[in-house]
Amino acid sequence: MNNKYLFVILASVLVSGCVVGPVRPYGITHGFGFYQVGVTVRVVNNCSPFLQLDTVSGIEVKELPYGSSVTVHLTSPFSGSQRQLSLTAKGYGPSREYLGSSTKIFHVSTYQGSREEVWEVDRLRLPGGRGGCR
Repeated sequence: MNNKYLFVILASVLVSGCVVGPVRPYGITHGFGFYQVGVTVRVVNNCSPFLQLDTVSGIEVKELPYGSSVTVHLTSPFSGSQRQLSLTAKGYGPSREYLGSSTKIFHVSTYQGSREEVWEVDRLRLPGGRGGCR
């Protein structure tokens, strides 16, 4: 009888479209699988002393140093065949002063499946058109 309940729970998780993957330490670039459509983004900091990477779920990477890269896995909690996933890079100077931000939108389709992209952050913007890199 316990096996029957275990089977129902496992089947429910698989049907729900959950993401499988461990909480990853800084710099891990492989060993991740999707049950949902997603985008694996390698972010390269070509702009500011430190970048913070945010998604709708919260902070993904707190301090990515200049010249470094990290891989971020984005999935959508929403259903539908066409989805948009966003990633925001916020730049900070050596004294942790805010330099600006940049957001990139990734479009995914259940018909095309998951994919990988590279995003070289080389420009930040502040309200009013100001901003830049250091």
